[in-house]
Amino acid sequence: QSIPVPKNIATMGAGKSKRHRKKRISKHVVESQSRKKQEDAEKQLLAASEGTGETSTTTDDVNEPKNSTKNTKTKDPAEAASYLSLWNLDRNSESTTKNWKFNKNTQSWLLRHMYDFDKVSKSTFSTLVDYICQGGDKTRLRAEEEAKRRARRYKEWEKKQQKEGDPEQDDDVATKDASSSPDDEEWNQLDDHEKRKEYKRARKVLDSLKDH
Repeated sequence: QSIPVPKNIATMGAGKSKRHRKKRISKHVVESQSRKKQEDAEKQLLAASEGTGETSTTTDDVNEPKNSTKNTKTKDPAEAASYLSLWNLDRNSESTTKNWKFNKNTQSWLLRHMYDFDKVSKSTFSTLVDYICQGGDKTRLRAEEEAKRRARRYKEWEKKQQKEGDPEQDDDVATKDASSSPDDEEWNQLDDHEKRKEYKRARKVLDSLKDH
């Protein structure tokens, strides 16, 4: 015969078990909610990061064509000449108000095309030589090295012209053709007068730098 269990004891055990079960469920729910919050936070951070990346890419895409256009755009020789004229006026002016402003792109263009007679006129070149002599060490060095290279090229060509008919000439020509650059190939297309004009410009740069 079974011994009857007091009702209050049975109820107490059941309540305790239910409370324990509720506690376990609550803990599970809290952990789940915590994980969800963490995942949501990570998603937000990732979205923000991707958003920044898209903005950066868009900026680069906008700027890139501008830079590309700037690099490929042909500068108006008159604009470059005006740049030097304004520099020269400010340099010789006693006024404290200066209108000339340094422009790296224009300076680079002038140095790159200073031996191109169609883009840099004789008067503009003369002012450019003064500009170079008053410039910084890097500008002066760059101009000097380029002038030496062009002067040396002309003198070598001149010697070759004087040795026409020499049996060794063919070997010299073969050697020069093997090491010629695109710039040398363009130079070879110039007539004798234009080659001489370029040499005179190179000599003027070298002589002016030496005097300064």
